[in-house]
Amino acid sequence: MITYCPSCRTHFRVHAEQLAARAGQVRCGKCGRVFDALEHLIKETALARASLPKPESEAMRADASNIEPAPGSATREAPELASETPEAAILLEPAIAEPENAESVTASGASAFGFGPVAAATPARRWPWLLGALLLLLILLAQAAYHYRSVITLRFPETRPYAAVLCATLNCELPLPRSIEQMTIEASDLQADTINSNVMVLSATLKNRAIVNQQYPSLDLTLTDAQDQPVVRRVLAPQDYLGKAVNVQAGFAGDSEIEIKVYIEGSRVKATGYRLDRFYP
Repeated sequence: MITYCPSCRTHFRVHAEQLAARAGQVRCGKCGRVFDALEHLIKETALARASLPKPESEAMRADASNIEPAPGSATREAPELASETPEAAILLEPAIAEPENAESVTASGASAFGFGPVAAATPARRWPWLLGALLLLLILLAQAAYHYRSVITLRFPETRPYAAVLCATLNCELPLPRSIEQMTIEASDLQADTINSNVMVLSATLKNRAIVNQQYPSLDLTLTDAQDQPVVRRVLAPQDYLGKAVNVQAGFAGDSEIEIKVYIEGSRVKATGYRLDRFYP
């Protein structure tokens, strides 16, 4: 098969393998133009017929009519035929996408879409997103640790010294743990005072079953009548049942118990029973 360059009109001999390599896109070995060889194919039979000398009969008819060939007509065809030599065909090469040639890049379908460079750049673009997600995760964990610092020190007592140092740096408070499930009333009793019958004495034993110090709980004392209906209710703060001499801020020592005794004026209260419970306000 023979094709020609639409720019310099140079003819080349091509093979089906060359045309199939780039869907017919080739580069002119003479001027460098990229063109579609399939659109500029020339039948070899037409070229061969044009290169043959005219028959004798046609020459005689030309002489009879006194028509002379135009001067230089044979020489104008020579360059085109000479370009069909194997040397010219060797210069032909398939068009490839090169960065410095915008036309050749457009001629190649794969290079025009540029799948290769995009796919290669995709992994690199993931790093900013991964770093950003990791940073947000660390910030979220730090906020959760700050908000639940008391719970963390309760579940993991070994972390309390580090949390205390951190709170001292951040100028924040590290409240004592408050696990009401581990704060129990082991025993309690409400009796009239032996000296003054108008005074009732509440005695109770509180125990901190946790292994770390906890906040002292508040006590809810409810006096009831014979039908177990509330008659009067009183909330006792830690300072009320411990006394002013005890440092409440130090907390209830872990794995320990204390005895409390509270005097209640009950001359106007007709109560036959009571209920005692603990809670954190």
